[in-house]
Amino acid sequence: MSRWDLYDDKFNNTGIVINDTDEIPDGKYHYSINTWILNSKNQLLLIRNTLNYNIHYPGFWNSINGNVLSGESPTDTCIRAIAAKIGIKISNFDIKKIDTKLRDPYHYIYETYIVNKDIDLNDICFVDNTAVQAKWIDLKELYNMIENGEIAWVLIPRIEEYVIPLMKETN
Repeated sequence: MSRWDLYDDKFNNTGIVINDTDEIPDGKYHYSINTWILNSKNQLLLIRNTLNYNIHYPGFWNSINGNVLSGESPTDTCIRAIAAKIGIKISNFDIKKIDTKLRDPYHYIYETYIVNKDIDLNDICFVDNTAVQAKWIDLKELYNMIENGEIAWVLIPRIEEYVIPLMKETN
């Protein structure tokens, strides 16, 4: 069981810590991160979720996500989540925060990050067994995957808001 710090709507830590299975009270939020990895060829790294139906969006292509644990910073969570999902080590210098949003009624503070890093697919190791495949895709393939329903639907607005503009900058 994980423990989460709770924050107010101004992103201030309230000092309240709950279990991840506890209901989050109204007016309180916990941090969650969404990390997109881009390489020097302007390709996006996606990971495919396992078909384990105990996780969100089984079988869909996804970014790297994580809940910020009690005492952790969101950037610490990015580093931990990338290591846990794909076995790759990154540093704070690799991480760029793009946006922070409140996600009502879900009680999330959702931070979006970009990591610019060239990663050899052969170096990826699916440590936590929640993903089974990784691939680099260009903008055309990203559009095709969205059209074909291969990407977790919840990510599509974030892809349209953050990822596609970044990928278009250098095309």
